[in-house]
Amino acid sequence: HTRLRTVTGVQTCALPISELAGAVTVRVSGTAGNTIASKMNSVSSVKRTSIIKEDGKSATVRAFPKSAGANGEFARAISQALNGLNVEELHTEEGRLDEVFRSITMPDTAKEAAK
Repeated sequence: HTRLRTVTGVQTCALPISELAGAVTVRVSGTAGNTIASKMNSVSSVKRTSIIKEDGKSATVRAFPKSAGANGEFARAISQALNGLNVEELHTEEGRLDEVFRSITMPDTAKEAAK
C-alpha cells in the first residue's frame, strides 16, 4: 500500500507502510487458536487474523486492523473481545522496515531472476 498526499498542488509519494504496523499479537493459554481468532474477528475494526503459533499449552494469534486508528484503541478493542480468556501477552506491532524494503524490491528481483 502506498500513501499519496497532495501538497500545494504537487503529488508526493511516501514509502509503503508495513503490514505489521498497528497489528495486535496475543498469546493466550488454555484456548485453541481458532477460538481466539474468532473472538478477535468479532471486533469490527479487524481486517483479518492469523494464527502464528499453537501448541498444547497456548496459542499466539495476530489481528490486523482495517486502518490505522488512534493509539491504543485497536489493542483495547482486542483486549475487550478476549475478556475472560487467560491472556499471557498482548502487544502492538510497530512494523518492520526490512519487510517494507522487501515488498518494494522483490518484484524487481523476481523479474531479474526470470530473465
